[in-house]
Formats: sequence, C-alpha cells, structure tokens
Amino acid sequence: MNRNMLFVLLKNEIAEQFRSRKLIVVIVVFFIFGLLSPITAMFMPDIISSVSESQNIKIEVPPPTWTDAVVQYIKNMTQIITFVLIIVYMGIVAREKENGILVFLLVKPVKRTAIILSKYISVLLVATTAILVSFVVSAFYTILFFDGFVIQDFLLQNLFILFNIISTLFIVVLFSSVFKSQIVAGILSFVAYLLISLTSQLDRVSEYLPSGLIAQCNNIMQGEDLSFIPIVGSIVFMILCVVISIISFRKWEA
Repeated sequence: MNRNMLFVLLKNEIAEQFRSRKLIVVIVVFFIFGLLSPITAMFMPDIISSVSESQNIKIEVPPPTWTDAVVQYIKNMTQIITFVLIIVYMGIVAREKENGILVFLLVKPVKRTAIILSKYISVLLVATTAILVSFVVSAFYTILFFDGFVIQDFLLQNLFILFNIISTLFIVVLFSSVFKSQIVAGILSFVAYLLISLTSQLDRVSEYLPSGLIAQCNNIMQGEDLSFIPIVGSIVFMILCVVISIISFRKWEA
C-alpha cells in the first residue's frame, strides 16, 4: 500500500471533518463536558440545598471533593460522549457510499484498504486530540476547586478512557463500512456498545474487553491493583474491527 496515498486520504478526511464541522463539534463537546465535571461537583451540593430549602425539605449533602469531579468526568466521557460520537460518525463511510463519493474514489487508482485505514486513523487522531482538551480543562478546574487531586492518576485514567472512546469509534466505523445506511450503522453501533457495556458485570469477561477499561479507572481512584489487560484486549478488539472492515469493503460492489 502506498503510504503517500494513505497520507493524502487521511489529510482529506481530516479536512472534510473540519469542513463538515464534525471535528469542531467533537472538540467543543469534549471541552464542555470536561469543564462541567468539576463545576457540577463543586456547586451541585449548593444547588441541592437551595432546592430542598425552597421545598421545606432538609437534605444533608457532604462537602464536595475531587473524587466527585472525577466520577462525574468518567460518567460524562463514557456515557454522554459515546452517544454524541455515534451520532457524529455513524455515516463516516456509509454516507460516502450513499452519495457516491467512494464510487468516485474507486474509479481512480486508490486502494480500498487505504480508504478504510484513513477513516480509522482519522477518528483515532480526533479522539486523542479531544480527550487531551477535556483532560486539560477538567484537570485545571479540579485543581482550582479541590485539594488532594493527583493529576498523575487522572492522566492515567484518561488513558483508559481514551482506549474506551477509540474502541467505540472503531465499532462505529466498522458498521458504517459494512452497511450502506447511516441509520443502520448508528443503531447497530449503539446496540453493540450496550452489549459490550453489559459485560462489565462479568469480571472474567470484561477484563479482556473495552468494558473493563472503566473498572481500571475506578481502581486508580480507589488505590486498588491496576491491570493493563483491558488495554491489550481493546487493541486486539480494534484490530479485529479494522480487519473485518477491510475484508467487507473489498467485497463491496460500488
């Protein structure tokens, strides 16, 4: 495979995501939820107290700590963000099948493998950039609001979160490359995400799947033993997604 061709396709893919504002939307969403996590943790007790007083209900809320901010951050990054990413990227390949862009590319001497790899690499770069943005803004305000925050641990947690997000994006690209309909790709991506998430209840299974990554985030926060097996399992899972996509796309008749 020609590396220059892959680079050109990747460059065009990033440029297209910027023109279509997908890249901007993703970065902004990560920034907002990275910002909201420590702010919500800091002011939520005051909001609850204010509401309870107005309703003549006494609710005692403990003072917020940095762990509240981190817990909120993990939830935002692995739940709300996931839905946004599925919606944004469910047509990354399928839409181009529908509008004929891929047919136009295949008329030229462009390798199908290079096209698929450019899609995967692009979402990997976007996810890495976005998580870096959310990490910086969330860490800044958590340090500002709370004492005892360990930024090294938070950085390690973001590594596990990054692999979780990339795994989800690879699922989306997989279904988008296999099916021609964006809607079908989006629905199946969401179902697959839910099924994998459910395996988190099975310790022996989740340890080898992306669902085990979030458990490691909690282990870091609680000072428990850490395992990098979920990262290895996620890498294998992602490679499998890429291989299936390439095989399927090679068989696709434009």
